[in-house]
Amino acid sequence: MNGVEENKIMIEYFFVDKTTGTPADTLAAFGFAALLEFVVPESAGDPGLRIEDEGDCYRISLAIPFSSAWLEEIEFFSLLQALDTAKQKSNLPNTVDYVAHQSRNNAYFEGRKKGLDPTLLAEQGLIPPHADWPAWAIINQMAATNTYNGLVATWHLHRPYFATLIQMTMETFRQRPNDIAQAEQAWTEKAKQWNLGAKSAAAQLQVVNPGMGKGGNKSKANGLSIGGLNGFWLIEYLKFAGLLYAAVPRTVSGSKDRKTYVLRPKSLLWRTHRTIFPKFQNALYAQTAIKMDILASLRYCRTFLQQWKEGQGETLFIHAEGSPGDHVAGLEVIHYKHLGSAHATMNLSTLILPNWLPQINSIEQANLFLSLLSEHETIVRNLEEKISREFELLRSYRDFLSGKDLSTFFQFTGQYASYVLNAMLESRFPPRRFHTTNLEVLIMSHNPDLAAIVQNPGFRRIARAIRTSTVVPQWYKAQARKTGQPNPNPYDIRYGLGADLLRHASYPEKFAQALATFIYEYSQENARVNARVNERTQDDKPVRRHNIREQDIEDVLSLISQFQDSETVANLLVAFGYASDPRQNNEGGTSDPPGDSEELFSDSDDDSLDGEE
Repeated sequence: MNGVEENKIMIEYFFVDKTTGTPADTLAAFGFAALLEFVVPESAGDPGLRIEDEGDCYRISLAIPFSSAWLEEIEFFSLLQALDTAKQKSNLPNTVDYVAHQSRNNAYFEGRKKGLDPTLLAEQGLIPPHADWPAWAIINQMAATNTYNGLVATWHLHRPYFATLIQMTMETFRQRPNDIAQAEQAWTEKAKQWNLGAKSAAAQLQVVNPGMGKGGNKSKANGLSIGGLNGFWLIEYLKFAGLLYAAVPRTVSGSKDRKTYVLRPKSLLWRTHRTIFPKFQNALYAQTAIKMDILASLRYCRTFLQQWKEGQGETLFIHAEGSPGDHVAGLEVIHYKHLGSAHATMNLSTLILPNWLPQINSIEQANLFLSLLSEHETIVRNLEEKISREFELLRSYRDFLSGKDLSTFFQFTGQYASYVLNAMLESRFPPRRFHTTNLEVLIMSHNPDLAAIVQNPGFRRIARAIRTSTVVPQWYKAQARKTGQPNPNPYDIRYGLGADLLRHASYPEKFAQALATFIYEYSQENARVNARVNERTQDDKPVRRHNIREQDIEDVLSLISQFQDSETVANLLVAFGYASDPRQNNEGGTSDPPGDSEELFSDSDDDSLDGEE
């Protein structure tokens, strides 16, 4: 959209400067956007409220002209409710009974642990926690309740002068850059005139200012004292509002650490945000640190696509085109370390939403990527961070998630291949493997040119040979161990095959030699098994597998030559070779592993089992 067209649509602009370079800026922007939502009356129609990242600030815009009559008719509202806790009480109206919420939440979760149906619990007055409970909880647990309630109380003092307060707030953010010092001075003069008895300064607490912990903070080096920083109370109030409207605080499983995920908007329509955000909040549960980072990113994308799919044909999502990353750039992550008596900011990071998700244009395309995201969630969710090998897998996957570099994905699939083989025997249930259909979707969304590799018949047959030399016979072995039945699979399990191919991947000649060695041994084993099979009765014949054709080898070597990249071909072979192919789903009479499908062949599975084409 060019500048002329944009000016015709976007009429009113406001700007929230990025003064700290931390999530505190984002929280303030969302808090101000929430305020605008209340200011614009319903009679004005859809305001087209939008938040956009301008680099040095967030631009918040209205698609309708602002009317001074709105302020003349405005009624008092509050973006926040004071918290009544066991230690803090407030005389303000509409307070939150924190203790009652906490007691009810505990009773609800106890009932769920006992397997009680949510409907039955609801009849007893036990419902899931309020959507704002995580924010209330982190405010209380990080000893911010007193300051928070003070901000709510200061806001309420302006009830007789509410229109002026809102006008002052809006004027502050009309200017670029924001002159917060001038706004604070103007408010101080008004506060004296109104005899409010309130201070302009409020503590900048870590719960909404993760970079503002206690320490040596003097601007002039004339002494050292340990204390926190203060800010203009109105800005701090908006940050706490942003905590409710754009942040998802969670406890890290297995510890008392905390993480807060704050949406970083790119070009986000407020109406779209208000539809997706509550569902995203409900979709993200407490997990271990790295796993929760991954699931936060995947589940926001899945929630966005699901809502896009369900909203087709409605005006609600008419502006929600593109991929999730076109609307929300990522998630800002605040990691708070529990220090015994308090929490302190341990780390600030950003999770970029997967930029390999393309613009979604159809229900069918949405379903493809919803299936892919769901599969990745399942694989990640079953990995345990406390186990060192799985911890490294999670780290590799997180590195891949925020980029558009397939090499990081291949690093994960290479590690995951050997993990799958070991876990098949060690785990009660076989680990979930990628499906080849979802792998195709992922690979081609990164680079459509790679379709020539992954859809090549020779490539597919050699990948299947890898599969029937590794994960398939291992699955049979695991099944035989569990059931006590004879193992019908006569083929050896090639445990180091994937690692061996990848070790030579960077060198075309060495990779070709390693692949040729595998194919030779694979063909020799097929010949030996076929010779034994001919001597057995039909009922006693074991599982058999297809042969590799000369054309298959030529196809793969041709791909290496065409792309001048043996490493990519090798990584794709291993990724697809250790995946599950639902298009070749024949279990030879055995049951499927839960949630997966294995490719197991009987005599009728392939026309070339005996070397005939």
